[in-house]
Amino acid sequence: INVPIRTVLLTRLTKFGGVKTGTLSARDFHQISGRAGRKGFDDVGYVVAMAPEHEIDNAKQSAKAAGDPKKMKKLVKRKPPEGFVGWSADTFKKLQGQPPEALGSKFQVTHGMLLQVLSRPDDGCRAMQRLITASHESENAKKQHRKRAWQLFRPLVQRKIIQIIPREHRGSGPKLRLGIDLQDDFALNHPLSLYLIDTLALLDRDGPLYPLEVMSLVEAILENPEIILRRQLDKLKTEKMGELKAAGVEYEERLAELEKLEYPKPGRDFIYNTYNAFAASHPWVGQDNIRPKSIVREMYEDYESFAGYVHRYELHRQEGVLLRHISSVYKVLAQTVPPAFKNEAVTEMQDWLGGLLRGTDSSLMEEWERLRDPNYRPPEPAGGSWGRAGVPTPPSGWSPC
Repeated sequence: INVPIRTVLLTRLTKFGGVKTGTLSARDFHQISGRAGRKGFDDVGYVVAMAPEHEIDNAKQSAKAAGDPKKMKKLVKRKPPEGFVGWSADTFKKLQGQPPEALGSKFQVTHGMLLQVLSRPDDGCRAMQRLITASHESENAKKQHRKRAWQLFRPLVQRKIIQIIPREHRGSGPKLRLGIDLQDDFALNHPLSLYLIDTLALLDRDGPLYPLEVMSLVEAILENPEIILRRQLDKLKTEKMGELKAAGVEYEERLAELEKLEYPKPGRDFIYNTYNAFAASHPWVGQDNIRPKSIVREMYEDYESFAGYVHRYELHRQEGVLLRHISSVYKVLAQTVPPAFKNEAVTEMQDWLGGLLRGTDSSLMEEWERLRDPNYRPPEPAGGSWGRAGVPTPPSGWSPC
């Protein structure tokens, strides 16, 4: 919270960075500590750091058993949790004297950026050049950004996502325009959005699994919400262990079987094969990788509510992670999947997902609609039919297959 307070209490000196947990950077530490002391009220501010929880418990137990040799002998010290990243008083002192790390430029040229800049009413190409020139990058890096911008631009023109207006028709207007067969708010906000558009054309639109296959492709281009995937895998392992135990399988064999399990990846072979072919012909893909998974698809197949899914995988402390993933899936369906690939079943699936979000957090959907239309006004609450909390009634003839 960006407010001054008398004392800042740090319960830990580590931070989860989205992939792994590490020690706080000096910049983060000084930024948080800088809240200590209210201007005009306090002459001094205080910053207090707590020891790790298991060390505090061990110190309490040792204090209780102090002076009693028998109790001290029986004392069992609590171990740190698995994967724990520790800190100490020395860590606290080091952070105090360490200068904040220098900020580094994170500028990157993406498909989404190109669409946003090139679709400006004035000269979008010139604007893109100015943006790269004005970035806080080295001259060598700027050359690479210009090269990458051209690499990303050509596929957009080839697929008619961006159309070059003939000189005789443009006058003093823009040189480029968005493809006429795309939605007005079309966007490529993810590095592999172009892979999604290319691969959608390979699906059988008349097949019974088409909407689920579309959902799998959409989820595959998004970042992995690791905590949810770990919970899926843990649940699979627990169920498999019960089955193997009931079948009388030896313990060592059970463990070996559990190691073979992975979280659900429907259509994994198709996704991996098409992605490898796409990456081979598009060298700009670089380090971006495809990530097949089934979270929103699983919710749709099982017709699960938000609360029900949270309960199933014990995600009560990670509800925000799940909500962000669902929101990201909805945005890709609404903005990136072209109308030509949305049959009635896909449209109904998108509406179902929008209803799920609206039933979970209506403010999220209202803000999303305002971004698309500044004049948007939320509708008056209507008495609809809801199967379970946070899940709208399925459309007539609904089937996950």
